[in-house]
Amino acid sequence: MAILIDEKKRVLVQGITGREGRARTRLMREWVEAGAIGTVREIQLWTNRPIWPQALDRPLDEFYTPSTLDWDLWLGPAPARPYHPAYAPFKWRGWWDFGTGALGDIACHSMDASFWALDLGYPTRIEAESTKLFTETAPACSRITYSFAAKGNRPAVIVVWRDGSLYPPRPKEYTDPASWPFDTSGQLWIGDAGRMVAGIYGESPRLLDAAKQAEITAHPVPQKYARTEGVYAEWIAACKGGTPAGSNIPDHSGPLTEMVLLGNLAVRTAQPIDVNPQTGEVLTAGIPADYLRPQYRQGWGW
Repeated sequence: MAILIDEKKRVLVQGITGREGRARTRLMREWVEAGAIGTVREIQLWTNRPIWPQALDRPLDEFYTPSTLDWDLWLGPAPARPYHPAYAPFKWRGWWDFGTGALGDIACHSMDASFWALDLGYPTRIEAESTKLFTETAPACSRITYSFAAKGNRPAVIVVWRDGSLYPPRPKEYTDPASWPFDTSGQLWIGDAGRMVAGIYGESPRLLDAAKQAEITAHPVPQKYARTEGVYAEWIAACKGGTPAGSNIPDHSGPLTEMVLLGNLAVRTAQPIDVNPQTGEVLTAGIPADYLRPQYRQGWGW
């Protein structure tokens, strides 16, 4: 969840599953800071998304616009095009004019724990591999590697994203090949003294060393990050002038989203992207201008 109080004192909330008040990412950070897996060097993330059509060319057949849909309003700032059920409802996620593919759909949830716990900030370099590229839609499958420089007391970290049901190598602790992956989407944290897995939203974190997991279950790490009553309670509290959520837009959710979406530049251009880790500025030359700052339709600009 992210909260921003703007100049008109309006409280805006962005939902990030896993940061809505329950343990989840809070527990993961407490374990990492307690040294449960040692110094984290690498994080692997995977998802079964897209669960909507991608890797498509623009459809050319014609449909009447449903009477219940204001198509011009639905298009918003995107370039005008005829209505087609390939876009709405739900299927818009895979089209670059309307969505950001599997990465933009789910990575703000799955990368949130590492971004917060390890203070990742912006990467220095992003490299991507994918299936065939299409002009208007995201590819069917991609693997994106984010490289983060050392920061403070944290060493350099590699974060690898996979979509399209592409899974990372099976950890040695999973002796039965059929048991990996443990879910269609998830995350694997690799430290120099152990490994930790969790669901894509940070649910059910578990140490892969059975003895360490038994120890941390019997003797829980002291709670360091407060649990709350959930997204709505946090929003109401902020509206009343109470404690803001930890994932506020200026300090957390905005930079997190920017970091995530930089990966789409590497995917769409099929080349490595170099980034200024202090500012987030893209240093790689030749990126199409509309990839960085799309043009809004007349009447929809800022």
